[in-house]
Amino acid sequence: MHGAGPILEVFYLILAAQVMAFLFKRLNQPVVIGEVLAGILVGPALLGLVHEGEVLEFLAELGAIFLLFMVGLETRLKDILAVGKEAFLVAVLGVAFPFVGGYWYGLEIGFETLPALFLGTALVATSVGITARVLQELGVLSRPYARIILGAAVIDDVLGLIVLAVVNGVAKTGSVEVGAVLQLILLSVVFVGLAVGLSPLFVRLPLEKLPVGSPLGFAFALGMGMAALAASIGLAPIVGAFLGGMLLAEVREKYRLEEPIFAIEGFLAPLFFAMVGVRLELSALVQPATLVAGSVVLVIALLGKLLGGFLGALTQGFRQAVVVGVGMAPRGEVGLIVAALGLAARAVNEEEYAIVLFMVVFTTLLSPLALRPLILWAEQGKRAVP
Repeated sequence: MHGAGPILEVFYLILAAQVMAFLFKRLNQPVVIGEVLAGILVGPALLGLVHEGEVLEFLAELGAIFLLFMVGLETRLKDILAVGKEAFLVAVLGVAFPFVGGYWYGLEIGFETLPALFLGTALVATSVGITARVLQELGVLSRPYARIILGAAVIDDVLGLIVLAVVNGVAKTGSVEVGAVLQLILLSVVFVGLAVGLSPLFVRLPLEKLPVGSPLGFAFALGMGMAALAASIGLAPIVGAFLGGMLLAEVREKYRLEEPIFAIEGFLAPLFFAMVGVRLELSALVQPATLVAGSVVLVIALLGKLLGGFLGALTQGFRQAVVVGVGMAPRGEVGLIVAALGLAARAVNEEEYAIVLFMVVFTTLLSPLALRPLILWAEQGKRAVP
């Protein structure tokens, strides 16, 4: 028995997240920022009421899975395919620019080759959960620029995983493990390809005739199964959850799947964002060297994604392209995972880790703050067109 400990910590997280969400709604600011700050408030950085642990980590991961499952449920495959070219371009450019910029700057400030590679890799992957929450909050998930962001995030995750596999292989063996990288690429392509190929079958699938308790139960099993399958091949579980939700998008209204799944997501997703705050080590951010180098890396991280997203989505219009660029900017837990792997492999030291931490904190906090007014600006531009 775990006792009251984890239950009490969940209570603190939920209460703090709800209070901060209320305050940020009243301030007309993204709720997700309030939820992250709630985690900082009750976490080790300030009050110390909540600490990292297996139970909370699992609940947080479930929160991310249900958030992207819900987003997938509101996203039809045909809409993603309609912006497929733009999504692919956004993902490729959004990986290339930050990686090259981070690697170059690392070398410029005296990093060895391996730490510089890890710095570039930490700048690569987008934490789409943060952006998805803002898009969901503003009710614009059906817009083409939102679909570009979501499609690009799937491709971005695959590309980021490949870059990480290469750099991690170099850190461990001193060389690129070509076989492992090719296997990773093949598994990722097969996984995403199967999800796309199965989509037309789900339109005609009679869920009520399947040997399951209910269509909703089948939906839960599919979402978790896809998340688990994605994790088993090295992809982020949220990618599998998103694809699972997308498979059910055409039948969500027929079987009334949206409301009960949204209720669960409404409970778990704030835990995920609050745990982002709990994990942040604010004391590591106040060192002068970290502030200077971290600020430059932050600019590279923001500009790299902004430029990649803008150029890739320019066919949608100037304002929409800016929204895509900013929407791809949050790094969230992805950057921390890369930095932690580098630390574990002794490829980066504590100072280099702190620089990545600085970048993660401020892309996580600044991107949603910028994204909300930019989306409203883009929507006004659409209405202004005769």
